Amino acid sequence: MSTETPSRLAALARTVLRLAGIAGFALATIWLLDWCQTEVGDSARMTALVVILTVYAVLLAVPFVPGVEIGLTLLMVRGAEMAPFVWLATFLGLSLAFLVGSRTPAAWIEATVRDLGLRRLADQVRRNSGRSSDALLQDLCDRLPGWLAPIVCDYRYVTFAVLLNVPGNAIVGGGGGLALMAGLSRLFKGPAMMLTIALAVTPVPLAVWFFGPNLLPWTQ
Repeated sequence: MSTETPSRLAALARTVLRLAGIAGFALATIWLLDWCQTEVGDSARMTALVVILTVYAVLLAVPFVPGVEIGLTLLMVRGAEMAPFVWLATFLGLSLAFLVGSRTPAAWIEATVRDLGLRRLADQVRRNSGRSSDALLQDLCDRLPGWLAPIVCDYRYVTFAVLLNVPGNAIVGGGGGLALMAGLSRLFKGPAMMLTIALAVTPVPLAVWFFGPNLLPWTQ
């Protein structure tokens, strides 16, 4: 047996374990959320609410997990009084995803990408390791088509905010996946990204806060 076959099997095993860990975490938090909604009495309602919002924030940070639906459900059920708390939990969840991505060591990213069989991308990650965000941004701008470069490079924060609010963004990882990839890219500054996330997640909770949940189209 060639040495390449065991290495491919090991890479596949590591990938399966990573996916299983994400799935297990998501299922555990969903179970906890259901338990809080059905088993907790009125005397502990506030505690249950804090738990639900915490679970929502953590779920939102996990790529491809539709945690945002929990926030919309809370807005529908509890109405305007819930809007500030949903906004805060959404902001914290997406910020957590971005910070995890921005703090993930380049060596771990390279190993994960290489396990997925994306060798050229893994080589690119290794070459980019240690480079400044300005150098990475300039390199990206030089590679993009002329019409696309200003959108991605000069208005990358606006582009991120738009993608965050586009329906169907779950196919590219959802809000958590987008925030995680933004952190992994090393192309976004922390303070500016926090402000972008805060503004991007404001419209729906703010509208519900002022006008009530009846403005959501699926409540009609």
